[in-house]
Amino acid sequence: MKIIATIARFLLGLIFLVFGLNGFLHFIPSPPLSGVAGQFVGALFVSNYLVVVFLLQLVSAILLLINRYVPLALTLLAPQAVSLSQSS
Repeated sequence: MKIIATIARFLLGLIFLVFGLNGFLHFIPSPPLSGVAGQFVGALFVSNYLVVVFLLQLVSAILLLINRYVPLALTLLAPQAVSLSQSS
């Protein structure tokens, strides 16, 4: 069971590391959003709110990968994971 938890922690950290870095480096292309969704994401971008979100993803992912403060990292990632699952 400990091996499964370690693998899950590592994969979760890797996923959030990649997408957190993508927020700053833009290496995964995405089509531009249109309509209300595009306006909302544009407002988030202009207000620099997305910088905070991507920074929290990076910090939490690094904490998960180095196995330090794992409960804190999971607590920081939980609202993002829930909001992502609700928007799909």
